[in-house]
Amino acid sequence: MPSPNGLSEPQQAVLFAIWKLRAIGGRVVTVDEVLQITPQSDEDVPTILRDLQTGGFVEIRNKAGRSNVSMTPLGVAILRKVEEDRLEEIK
Repeated sequence: MPSPNGLSEPQQAVLFAIWKLRAIGGRVVTVDEVLQITPQSDEDVPTILRDLQTGGFVEIRNKAGRSNVSMTPLGVAILRKVEEDRLEEIK
């Protein structure tokens, strides 16, 4: 179920995983690296990444037979909004 910011919990978890790997803009990581640190199942992550790409939150590039992913500026902005929402819940 989407939260007020429009992202589901699994989508948020994958974005946080990409953030932790510091894959922002021109710095990319492999999808395998994302799979290692996200709590989502290996079968769900590719679909979640495609949905995030459709929304403009991540960019997926294929190079040498491997899929690489990085967060877009929009992805960073929505992640910041998620964090702000979580902090408001604590108050």
